[in-house]
Amino acid sequence: MVSKFMVHKEVYNKWPAKGEKPSGESFDVDLIDMSEPAEHSYRGMLPYRLTPEEKTKYWGKLERREVNIGVHSILATPRGPVLKGAIVSVEE
Repeated sequence: MVSKFMVHKEVYNKWPAKGEKPSGESFDVDLIDMSEPAEHSYRGMLPYRLTPEEKTKYWGKLERREVNIGVHSILATPRGPVLKGAIVSVEE
């Protein structure tokens, strides 16, 4: 399923090593569902983590832009839903 979203903001996170786990970083975008009709769109923010390839291509260029994402799944986590998929296109 390909869905249209507006990128609300880009979010960079970094965390230190803890126990056996190494330190890491993530490049995420918070998405707003732009589905039509609007009364049936998701009303919250959906975080989406950029892949290394998407980070190179899109990081710093997506805020306030519409993107089409191929949605593979929406995971329910303790922190809320997380979108898994791939960026299909960015609208100009």
